[in-house]
Amino acid sequence: MNLLFPIKPLLLTSSLLLFPSTAIISIQPAAALMADEINQIATEFTVLIDSINPASGAIISRDKNTYYVLTAKHVVETQDEYAVITKDGERHKIDYQRIIKLPAVDLALLEFRSQKKYQIATLADYDYQAEFRHIFVSGWPASRLPFFQRERLFSPGLLINQDYELAFIKDPVSNGYELFYNNITELGLSGAPILDTQGRLIGIHGASEGTKIYDEKSNSVERVSTGFSYGIPINTFLQLADKFNMRLNLQLENSPPRPLTEKEAFSIEAYLKIPETTDISSAAAWANRGNHLYRLERFEEALIAFERAIKIRENFYPAWYGKGNVLSALGRHNRAIDAYQKTVKIQPDFYLAWRDQGALLAYLERPHDALISFNQVIRYKPDDFVVWYLRGNILTKHFREYKEAIAAYDKAIQLKSDFVDAWLGKGEVLYRLERYQEAREVVQQALKLKPNDPEISSFLNALNERSLPPDSIEWRPNQNQVERRNYPPRRPPNLLW
Repeated sequence: MNLLFPIKPLLLTSSLLLFPSTAIISIQPAAALMADEINQIATEFTVLIDSINPASGAIISRDKNTYYVLTAKHVVETQDEYAVITKDGERHKIDYQRIIKLPAVDLALLEFRSQKKYQIATLADYDYQAEFRHIFVSGWPASRLPFFQRERLFSPGLLINQDYELAFIKDPVSNGYELFYNNITELGLSGAPILDTQGRLIGIHGASEGTKIYDEKSNSVERVSTGFSYGIPINTFLQLADKFNMRLNLQLENSPPRPLTEKEAFSIEAYLKIPETTDISSAAAWANRGNHLYRLERFEEALIAFERAIKIRENFYPAWYGKGNVLSALGRHNRAIDAYQKTVKIQPDFYLAWRDQGALLAYLERPHDALISFNQVIRYKPDDFVVWYLRGNILTKHFREYKEAIAAYDKAIQLKSDFVDAWLGKGEVLYRLERYQEAREVVQQALKLKPNDPEISSFLNALNERSLPPDSIEWRPNQNQVERRNYPPRRPPNLLW
């Protein structure tokens, strides 16, 4: 996915849960570590989950000789023979009947027994996006090699800024994906631990955005990365562990790490590696390289990679889509729109290109064209609540189609009931229609979802005083509000900011 929808998001609510007295809880400020130190910490508790489709996990608790591993639920979705391989190469069999699959989220808890002592991860529960951006993913890429010949992946990156995160949530109700990041991940990293700059576990990696393409020439299916990665915050697990009284012995902290020093930030650079393109005749390989370069803001190199893919396979739509993303980031907007148009001409139901094109058109003050693109998204992806919200914004601000705008906001709320911005958008439209009591009720609902938010409180006060611009005055947000709430930035975030 592309960084294209700056929206004021829902912040993760991070409350310190009460666990049994065996939990170790620290609230002291934590100093950030060098990347090598974090990598070493990750080595201790990152495990390989061996099965037909290998994956990763993190040791989070120990009770005498029983260890507990947190991973993604889809890793163990089907009954099979599973084993946990620890850092020393020891293989520990898993009793499938004892696997705990947590409801409504992509999380599962495995247990194994061992007389050996293994390090457990320290969990960190705080507002992950309040002070810092840098995170790390540690896991075992898929491989047929014996364990000691494999190389664990330690991938640095950034959490997607909270102004963009809602654009990346595809199925938050059933999977719990609320962490989005630009770390380069691979097959096999499902269930891998996500760490902060103190080496503490803040989430579990779920998957990376990608699509499978059939290559007639090689008679094989290739996987192409089309965007970013997503996972489940540890806060979600803690709430469920508390709800179901799991009574795990957890090492838990709730303070964010201090900001990185220049030296600590520089230490990350050594891990910013782009995988070599092993098959120079493969369009998918070049497209994946382009996406990796794009994540690292190496835009011109990314553009070359996508063009190499297109030269190999002219109708390879993931490469055209990636090219559109890069051109958009470079500010070459007309060429970006041409690339998105080419993408959907080849693959009309590829809704991501329609959505990103729509956001770019909205940014360029072409609301009619943007609305057409968003309508195409709804045609192919009717449960994309972000697009319903954006559609409501355009209908309100550019067309004054208030009835349709309310319907769009209502649809967004139906798909995600805690989507604060959709409630606020609906409240604004109701005010314009002079339905003041309904407007207050709607904004009060937003305040319940996000208590003590000064902007929502200010909006509610303005409603009570009826001090908002009346409908007879054409109201448009200032440019900063436009860029922050609705439209694309000129470029993705810098990996070392």
